[in-house]
Amino acid sequence: MDSYIEKMQARENLCLAYMKKADDTLAANGNLPSKDECIYLQKAASLRYEMAQMSVGEERLYQQRKVQELNQRIKNIVRVINPERFKEIQENEARARSEKGGKDSSLGKNAASGNKGVGNSAAKQQNSFEPPVENWFKEAPKHSFADVSGMNELKEQLKECIADSQLNRLKDFLKMKKLHSYFFIGPPGCGKTYIIEAFAHELMDQNYKYLSLTGSDILSRFVGEAEKIITRLFEEAEKNAPCIVFIDEVDGVCKNRSQPLLPEYAASLTTAFLTGYNRINSSDQPIIFIGATNYPNQVDNAMLDRVELVRVPFPDAEARTFSFENHFSSIIHLEEGYGFADMASCTDTYNYRDIQRLVSRIKTMVLKDVMQIYRNEDLALEALKDGRYRLTREMFEQAKENCLPTPKEDIIRELDEWEEKFKRNMDEV
Repeated sequence: MDSYIEKMQARENLCLAYMKKADDTLAANGNLPSKDECIYLQKAASLRYEMAQMSVGEERLYQQRKVQELNQRIKNIVRVINPERFKEIQENEARARSEKGGKDSSLGKNAASGNKGVGNSAAKQQNSFEPPVENWFKEAPKHSFADVSGMNELKEQLKECIADSQLNRLKDFLKMKKLHSYFFIGPPGCGKTYIIEAFAHELMDQNYKYLSLTGSDILSRFVGEAEKIITRLFEEAEKNAPCIVFIDEVDGVCKNRSQPLLPEYAASLTTAFLTGYNRINSSDQPIIFIGATNYPNQVDNAMLDRVELVRVPFPDAEARTFSFENHFSSIIHLEEGYGFADMASCTDTYNYRDIQRLVSRIKTMVLKDVMQIYRNEDLALEALKDGRYRLTREMFEQAKENCLPTPKEDIIRELDEWEEKFKRNMDEV
């Protein structure tokens, strides 16, 4: 219960902060609607939507009403500054109501009237938006599979994909698809991004290009611009094949449309995402698409059906041993009889971020301790280098007591429950 209250309170505070920024932006702009105001409201609506999904009963109804209020305010802004986009929204809503057998509400009709003059100039500015394509192409990551400890089964799976990606003539003969698609799922800090970057490194050795951006990069754009980014991203993937396309936080740009009261702009972005993905699938180009998410339950089912799901576990003992060795072996000696495997054995609930925090704390302790002993920076450096100063088990345990791992039980349970349900649904199909 405490965890639920904390999560809700954190989202409520952030939501109110975004709404305050929207109000301040409106006031600073002479009470005229603007893109920046709309962006803040989109972020607030997304948080309200998340809170509605987390809640039950009266609390859920309350959050749903707040989502509707924010959706209406967003529509009113879009009506003024981008009439063309607003017209698309109305058409999409009418189409959705028609599919459900519903009737047109007065909402769109009322919002559509008036203030066209202000919107025309804003629409021209909106239509001039060009995605920052050059920023999407990345240099090869510095680490490869050789730098990834543990995850042996996953590395073998990805190595098979790399080998398979070189057999395009044989694939053509067998009439096989060249597109490979993966969703990497797992809790924060389990190394999803790290192994994906290592995968990209290996592929770039095979002359693949690498396009990468995060869901938050896309969501930070105004209504309509985010869709343009998604559309252009898949166009660039097709033009630059062979390539790897990586979207982190993919749950933000491909939200589950079956959820009630999903903000309209989020549903529109999901549709654009699926359309773009279908484009590269139909193009039959050698493209490897990867999405990463901590929250697969928030991703649209139509997308989940199109990809191979890859569960990335927390670092095992081998991976933690390698991580501690990587952090310490070149800078400090350990006391006799104490090794990196000993560090790993007592940190079995730690993810990579927990390990990084623990290492930082240990380094701070070492810095203070070695200077207290030697009183001179040159002498302290020499003592570290020649092993006269050593990291002890006692120091490690002391640092660990003051650097507890982040709680993970809730998200692990949610992932397990979702994965079990997803597999059960797939078996029933």
